[in-house]
Amino acid sequence: MAVVVVFLHGTPASACVEGLAWGMPLDQVHAHLGPVQSTGDRAQERFEAHDVLLDRLPVSRVTFELSQTQGLQSLAYEFAIDDMTEVLAGLRARHGSPLSTSIEEADSSDQIWVWNTGEDLITAVKRRANDEQKFLLSYRPSRLHPQTL
Repeated sequence: MAVVVVFLHGTPASACVEGLAWGMPLDQVHAHLGPVQSTGDRAQERFEAHDVLLDRLPVSRVTFELSQTQGLQSLAYEFAIDDMTEVLAGLRARHGSPLSTSIEEADSSDQIWVWNTGEDLITAVKRRANDEQKFLLSYRPSRLHPQTL
């Protein structure tokens, strides 16, 4: 019976990032991203990889969460702010117009773009705080498929 369950749930769903899939074990993620470092010690572990390429675009840091039982659960990429326009244009070309919003506070501001592809929930964030700017892109499996609404 256990073998049947493994085969039924053994096929990971494709993630938006080419070469990775939701549910992948650590050794396969490591093979794709290169050297990784653990940043946690609980059942849902967090890892980081540095100086990775996403296609030909440099990524200073990739953070991902991986469950020992369910494999790869989320990804977050940190890009140089100068690469933001190219990344957003690529996402728009692939997935259409995003939901977007802005949050303004006294010492910081965020611009947020969200796509739900049915397989993935993709969130892009441009954050400005204390004269520092960051551009982050995160992926996680979608829990709500748009066609069910």
